[in-house]
Amino acid sequence: MKQSLPRGFTLIELMVVIAILGILLSIAIPAYGDYTIRAQVAEGIVLVGELRPRIVEFQRTHGRFPRDNRAAGVAEAENLIGNYIDRVDVADGAVHVRFGHRINDQVRGGVLSIRPAYVVAAPDSPISWVCGRAEAVPGMRAAGEDRTTLEDRFIPASCRAWTSLAPTTETRTSEGPAEPAKG
Repeated sequence: MKQSLPRGFTLIELMVVIAILGILLSIAIPAYGDYTIRAQVAEGIVLVGELRPRIVEFQRTHGRFPRDNRAAGVAEAENLIGNYIDRVDVADGAVHVRFGHRINDQVRGGVLSIRPAYVVAAPDSPISWVCGRAEAVPGMRAAGEDRTTLEDRFIPASCRAWTSLAPTTETRTSEGPAEPAKG
């Protein structure tokens, strides 16, 4: 009776496994890089969360959104910073976060806008917020200007632009009532 010797993998089998691993890694590594940047960008959303109550309070008190940081009762733009944020500007109720400091170079200097959205027929209704290039849903209008410059792939999923069924053609200024959009 012949005793068979244990066999190992052939060279071709090992090369196939290495090729498959290479393909999987070539897909996973860039996706992980984008995920890391989205996590850094999320710091801006958290920081804006702390400013939102002051903007809402200003709107409830004055019937319009604050023109700038001072009117909103928050620190000057260059003093609102974080690990990945080098300034936060309030303009007509919208909050514009500029990324810097320790942020990935692919998004350094980029801006993410987060804007209050109100119900057109009932401005005293609770205020929602739209992020990035997202538009307000039908029946609502977003205040301020969208200055977002980040690529969508770097914006967290909760903030990415979704196409509105009925885009609004008016914007609300800090001066008060809605005005037709210029364009």
